[in-house]
Amino acid sequence: MKYKQLIFDVDDTLIDFAATEDSSLHALFKSHKLPLSSDLQKQYHIYNQGLWRRLELGEITYDELSEMTFHDFIKEHFNLEVDGNEWMNEYRSYFGEAHQLLPGVEDTLRFAKKQGYKLTVLSNGEKFMQRHRLELAGIKDYFDLIVTSEEAHYSKPDPHAFDYFFSRTEIGPNETLFFGDGLQSDILGAEKYGFDSIWYNHRHRKDTIGLHPLFEVETYPEFVKIMQNDFQKAY
Repeated sequence: MKYKQLIFDVDDTLIDFAATEDSSLHALFKSHKLPLSSDLQKQYHIYNQGLWRRLELGEITYDELSEMTFHDFIKEHFNLEVDGNEWMNEYRSYFGEAHQLLPGVEDTLRFAKKQGYKLTVLSNGEKFMQRHRLELAGIKDYFDLIVTSEEAHYSKPDPHAFDYFFSRTEIGPNETLFFGDGLQSDILGAEKYGFDSIWYNHRHRKDTIGLHPLFEVETYPEFVKIMQNDFQKAY
């Protein structure tokens, strides 16, 4: 077997991030009696993704992201002063209960487990929240190891996040493969650290930074087929 260990991202790899964000935002805005149009929701998504990219680049801290997210967004769009941390904590309470799996996830995990792979998670997120969501989704027990950026004190693609992960497992990078949707956090992170990855590009994004994942797939059945072929790439 070419690899012994598979690392999975969580948001938008295992659990549908778009559905999670949608339900959490609607609950938050409803709680504060503010209107949430589809256009405003799109603007929030773009804004929030930008903050996460800044976090991944080390330009802001996780605490700064937590304070800025809703404080700055609500100030800009509603001209209201709100407590950013209070709003973020409320948002996370809704987010932590959302657990809609992407199509094919559980069948793939079951297959990989039967094939003998050690299944693990490395997520930019909070320890309790990500474990809780995986448990609610019914897939937590598939994983032998779950590591978050909160525990590592670094976020992907920072190499220190991978240092922490590999300090917790007996299988090294040369026998490990990362499966994730994040071009910057997952694929770049694995490439910089020197091990293989598969880009789960189900949102049909463009590779704007010229990375080299072992494969690019749009569905979980494609990933299963690659596993069945023992990750052998035809040239």
